[in-house]
Amino acid sequence: MNECGDQVQKLLASLAKHADLIAEAFDGAVSGGDKQRSAGIEALFGLGVLKPYDEDCYRLNPRLREFFADYFSSYHAFQALRRMSGTMRQAQEQWRELRRLKVAGASKDVGRLYAALDESIVEMAYTIEHNLAMLHSLLSTQYGNVDDLSSKLRQNRYYARQVTQFLRDVERIDAFVEQIAEEAIAAGLGDVRHLVTRRLGARCLNWTSQIKDAQAVISKRLFEAKLMEDRLKQLSRFALWLTRHKTVDGWELAVEESVNVAIFRPEHIELCTQPDVADADPMAWDGLLAAVAKLPPKQVPAAPRAESGPQLLLEDDGTDVEESLDPAQRALRELVTHASHSASPISLLDWKRGRTELVDVSDEAWLMFSCLQLKGGGLRLTFVEQLAMDPFPINEAFYDVEVRRPPPEVA
Repeated sequence: MNECGDQVQKLLASLAKHADLIAEAFDGAVSGGDKQRSAGIEALFGLGVLKPYDEDCYRLNPRLREFFADYFSSYHAFQALRRMSGTMRQAQEQWRELRRLKVAGASKDVGRLYAALDESIVEMAYTIEHNLAMLHSLLSTQYGNVDDLSSKLRQNRYYARQVTQFLRDVERIDAFVEQIAEEAIAAGLGDVRHLVTRRLGARCLNWTSQIKDAQAVISKRLFEAKLMEDRLKQLSRFALWLTRHKTVDGWELAVEESVNVAIFRPEHIELCTQPDVADADPMAWDGLLAAVAKLPPKQVPAAPRAESGPQLLLEDDGTDVEESLDPAQRALRELVTHASHSASPISLLDWKRGRTELVDVSDEAWLMFSCLQLKGGGLRLTFVEQLAMDPFPINEAFYDVEVRRPPPEVA
C-alpha cells in the first residue's frame, strides 16, 4: 500500500477513535471538558474534522456534515439545491487546457488534466443525484423538517423556484456535453467524448424526467393549497356570518337526488323499550321476573273514613230502569224459549221471516249471529247444506240452520 493509503487509514482510525465527539458535533456544537475530552477535540481540530465556532466551542466540518446528512437523509428547512455552474465552468477550463496540451504534445500533463476533468464530470453527476435524492426525500415526507402548514407551503414555493433553476442547469449540461463531444472528435480525444457521453449525456434524459416529475408534484400541491385557501376563506366568512346571526334558522335549498346524504340530519325515532311477554326464552323470563320483583307493591286505596255528623239520605223516586234490548236479541230470546219447549226442529230462516222486527237484518247476519248465541246457550244446531257441484270442495256451504232443544240429561 502506498503512502497515501496509509494516511487515509490513519485518518479513518482517528475518526473511529473519537466517534462519540463526531456524533455529538453532528447534532450541535461541542465544547471542552475534562482532559480526555479536550484531547479528543484538539485531535479532531488538528485533522480538520472540527472547525472553531465560538470561544471554546467547535462544530463539525460542513463537508463532513453534508456527507452525514446525505447518508441519513436529514435536511434542514429551506436547504438549497446544489448549483453546478461553478463546476461546469471549471470543467470547461480544464477541457480548453487539455486541448492545448494535446496540441503542444505534453503527454504527461494531458493525463493529469484528463483525471481532473474526470473528477469534475463525476462531481456534476453526483451533484445532480444529490439534488434528486433530496427532492424525493422532502416530497415523500411532505417537508417533515417543519411542522407549520404555512412553512410547508412556503417551502413548496421555494423549491418550485429551485427546481426551475435546477432544470436549466441540467439543460446547460446537455449543451455542454454536445459541445465537448464535437470538439473532442476534432481534437482526436475520443476518450473525452466517451467520458462525457457516458457520464452525463446518456443520463440527462432520465434526470430531466425525474426533475419534471418533482416539478409536477410541487405544482399539484401548490394548486391544492390554493384551493384549500379559498375554501378556508369561505368557511371563515360563513363562520363569521353564523356568529353574527345566531338566531337565524337557515334558508331553504333546492334538494336534488344527486345531493350527498351526509349533509342531511337524520330524523330521530322515538323508541319506548317494553318487555316482550310472549318471549318463551328462559333467560327472558328470568329478566322479566327480576324486573317485576323490583317494582314497588301496589297501593291499596284506603277506605274512606266515616265522618261524624248528620247523615244525608238520597231521595229515590222509586222508578226502575228497564234494560233496552235490541230487536234481534229479543227475537233470539223468544227463539231460545220456544226451542227449549218444542220437540221438532225450528228453522232459523223461517223464524226470521216470521218476525217483522228482523226485516232490516240480512239472512247471513242473522244466521251467523244466532248460531254463535244458540251454540253458547247449549242448544243443538244442524246446518242444512246444499248440494255441492264442486268435486273438491274447500269450504262447507250451508243455506239454513235448524235448532233443537238440548238432549235430556241421563240420570
